[in-house]
Amino acid sequence: MNSLFEDRKVILGIIGTSVISWNVFLTLRDLLKKYTKPKAEWVPVGRIKSLHIYPIKSCKGKEVFQYRCTPLGPVFGEYLDRHFLVVNSEGKFYTARTKPQMVLIETVIENGMVTVSYQGKGSVQFNIEEVKAKKELRNGYLHVNLRTDGYDCGDDVAEFFSKVLEEPGTRVIMYDSDLFTERTCKTEDGWWNNPVPKRTDDTAYADLAPYMITTQASLDDLNSKLDHNVSSINFRPCIVVDDCAAWDEDKWLDLRIGEVELQCFKPCTRCILTTVDPESGTKDKDMQPLKKLREFRLGPGKLRQEFGESPIFGVNAGLVKSGYIHVGQTVWAKYKASAF
Repeated sequence: MNSLFEDRKVILGIIGTSVISWNVFLTLRDLLKKYTKPKAEWVPVGRIKSLHIYPIKSCKGKEVFQYRCTPLGPVFGEYLDRHFLVVNSEGKFYTARTKPQMVLIETVIENGMVTVSYQGKGSVQFNIEEVKAKKELRNGYLHVNLRTDGYDCGDDVAEFFSKVLEEPGTRVIMYDSDLFTERTCKTEDGWWNNPVPKRTDDTAYADLAPYMITTQASLDDLNSKLDHNVSSINFRPCIVVDDCAAWDEDKWLDLRIGEVELQCFKPCTRCILTTVDPESGTKDKDMQPLKKLREFRLGPGKLRQEFGESPIFGVNAGLVKSGYIHVGQTVWAKYKASAF
């Protein structure tokens, strides 16, 4: 009888200890979930629909099947992204924001010869190696008057742009990584409500980042709210991703495409350039799609103070690992904790 009583005490003790241990386990698990950041995993989020490169800032781009991703941006053969800049006599840059006809100026580069053409205004050529050899230095000033120098591309192309833009004294300069720049991009905490990656990126004459990425689904959602559709080219992306959810790019942190890795570090804020029709070179009289984007895509929280009335469409990214990418490839992502 005493033996049975002792056995019951042991069993109850074991049960009691087990219950306590299980409760401790559940408590520890909940604490770990609450205070431990889960390790992000690579998730397939879509595929590349199209790739674009823009040799002269604000001029017509070139759609390609593949290109090489470098720290300064996309490279396709002799085409480098935004390595030429159109400036006035004092070095201040021109863009399609004020000169919408620029989006119709076409650039062809072959065997070191750059041919620039515009319907009704003919064409002109200059030689890249000759520009490098002459080393005629000019200052270039972009947003907030930050400077990136370049080599002057000669009188012929200068005269061509002066006529097309109806601006005497216009010059064209070419980027060189050895020249002075004060436009190195260093990430800022105010760019997201989430923690912002600490990184430094250079570009040639792109506005901010070496890569700007949009998605087809977000464009489709925007177009569903407009009377007249706009295209991806209104937003001048380097990469367009398809087969993902609308606005999924808001949550992307790291991207992997084949051997290439990119890191998203800032939502892309939009300006009047989006209202320029890439087919006609004219601004939309109703200020679309910018006006519609301001109705539902202004930055939330502290980003409203940071970005003001500039709505968000797409994401800026820098390079982590170089390599080639091509249309049709799967895009993998690691997500942030939340959008923006």
